[in-house]
Amino acid sequence: MRIRLPRSARPRFQRLPLPLWLRVLVLTAGWFFILVGIAGIFLPVLQGGLFLAIGFALLSVGSQTVHLWLRRLFGRWPGLWKRLEKLRRRIHLKLHSNAKPAPPVSESTTPSGSSEPPAPPG
Repeated sequence: MRIRLPRSARPRFQRLPLPLWLRVLVLTAGWFFILVGIAGIFLPVLQGGLFLAIGFALLSVGSQTVHLWLRRLFGRWPGLWKRLEKLRRRIHLKLHSNAKPAPPVSESTTPSGSSEPPAPPG
């Protein structure tokens, strides 16, 4: 069983594991979807609510502050929060599966990059 720390002892903000370039891309796409969603509220052709939900889910993936703000805002509507959180987690998992980690550095490689041991002197 896992012991949970009291809320005051837990860190409030945690670093996001997304690479910087992917985080910038996610935040840009999130703001784009929010702008399209706002336009969709007034235009009958676009689905404003859908674009707003996708935009807020993307922003909450890219920013811990936005995630906490949305959690506090949607606390009144737990059904909506569960749907948004489910969408957010699906996006987060997709992004992590597509982000390629840096190749591990092994101790057996030489500075030249070959895995062969150096030739003995002499």
